[in-house]
Amino acid sequence: MFIDKVNNHISLKLPALTDAEAMLELIDANRKRLGEWLPWAKSMLAPSDEQKFLQYGIEKMAHGDFWFAIILVDNEPAGMIDLHEFSHDNQRAQIGYWLADRFQGMGVMTLCLTHLEQIAFTELGLNRLELLADVKNQKSRAVAKRRDFHQEGILKEYALYNGEFHDMVLYSKIKSE
Repeated sequence: MFIDKVNNHISLKLPALTDAEAMLELIDANRKRLGEWLPWAKSMLAPSDEQKFLQYGIEKMAHGDFWFAIILVDNEPAGMIDLHEFSHDNQRAQIGYWLADRFQGMGVMTLCLTHLEQIAFTELGLNRLELLADVKNQKSRAVAKRRDFHQEGILKEYALYNGEFHDMVLYSKIKSE
């Protein structure tokens, strides 16, 4: 089990199939709020659903097309953070994250994003990171702003979930910044 310490209380853990049950419990406890912004939360209903996702992520990570970690706060699962939509030719990827309600407001995600930026720019050789957030998702947008991501624009009706189109804000950060 690989664990990367962010600080004395927060760590990033590479997922294993054995994490499925604990992660599903966390999703269950936060399903309503997560489902507001993340459509997958409504369909992640059984341990086998989470196992399939973890297996998919592990396989994609082995091919260098995905990177993800479980966020641990005092060794307790608190959420996830990932890099997806890799463009190896252009040395860029998109960031995704979610955090259980009871861990919000403590700077956990901001610290994890700081750590992920280091991994992306130094270990993975990326030059550009992108972050998409629903224009109404103020908490996610605040994390991007705290980490000095630049707002590049608003993508009108970019994502279809919960039965309607949503405008998304595109943020970016370049390695040299």
